[in-house]
Amino acid sequence: MAILRPDATTTLNGVKINEYLLTKHNPNHIDMPSVSMAGKIIGVTVHNTDWISVASGTTPAEQYTRATVNNNMKDVRVHYYVDNVCAWQNLPHSLSGWHAADGSGNGNRRTIAIECIMSSAYNFTDKKSEDNAAKLTAALLKQYGLDINHLYTHTHWLNVRDGRNGTVDQLNTLYNRYKMCPAYILPHWAEFKKKVQSYLNAGSSAAPSTKQIYRVRKSWADAKSQLGAYSSLENAKKACKVGYSVFDANGNVIYTNGSKFTKGQKVAIRANTPLFASAETTSVTRRISGTYYLYDGIACKNGRYRITTKPEFCGKAPVGQYVTGYVSWDNFGVIG
Repeated sequence: MAILRPDATTTLNGVKINEYLLTKHNPNHIDMPSVSMAGKIIGVTVHNTDWISVASGTTPAEQYTRATVNNNMKDVRVHYYVDNVCAWQNLPHSLSGWHAADGSGNGNRRTIAIECIMSSAYNFTDKKSEDNAAKLTAALLKQYGLDINHLYTHTHWLNVRDGRNGTVDQLNTLYNRYKMCPAYILPHWAEFKKKVQSYLNAGSSAAPSTKQIYRVRKSWADAKSQLGAYSSLENAKKACKVGYSVFDANGNVIYTNGSKFTKGQKVAIRANTPLFASAETTSVTRRISGTYYLYDGIACKNGRYRITTKPEFCGKAPVGQYVTGYVSWDNFGVIG
């Protein structure tokens, strides 16, 4: 296959982004993820893949994209490959990837995946790739209104999958026998985090030379339904009515108002659904499935609702005795 030509080229926080979406280019009919991440993104997951030598006129990130199109990357599907020169975008942010080895967990289903192309030498080229990954990570966190606590490693999601508990950073770096990734960044993970934070502090923006505007609409195409446009993501969320979503300047869904559920409502929770002890924690208490009831029908942070096991438990105090835990609404199946 000839060297790929991007459909669009932009610059994000100083990193050249070549857009070549597999949703538009799939001549070999490779398997593709199909689960939407629209309105569900909770962070960025960083990986390492090995440095490769390439022909003149191209870069490793383009080569990895080409290898994916050729079905040589097995079932790996990521949003970005980043090298010392640029990044190639393979998936839209609205589509989940296959990269975290956690099945339908939050790693695959709710984070943007960056593969940073490096080697164990950690030479000047590797450091430049890592710097580009840090800049891109900061820009994406900024774009979705997230902070440094929403930066994850591949190993984090393996530890969550395996039922480990701890803080975000403990799970980011805790040994996992399946895989330690990003292999070349993990040995100095704290320094990498500081680098990302410095780019966040420097005001990296989601769109170069423009101020991010968040629009509240029923759908991106339905401009007539727009309730308003806001420079503050929090203000946009506050104005977002039931049935509406918050969109960024590129038409990506940032937030969807899921407050369509009511106290005592019966919900069928899908298999292997993460149960959390609070609305904020990223640590999974256990995985559940089956029929539950909404304790109060009030949407909490991260789109989570409190559930209980019996309809007569709904709204009863003390909360700790009757609430089973918190579940994200996008894991609700058939609604009763």
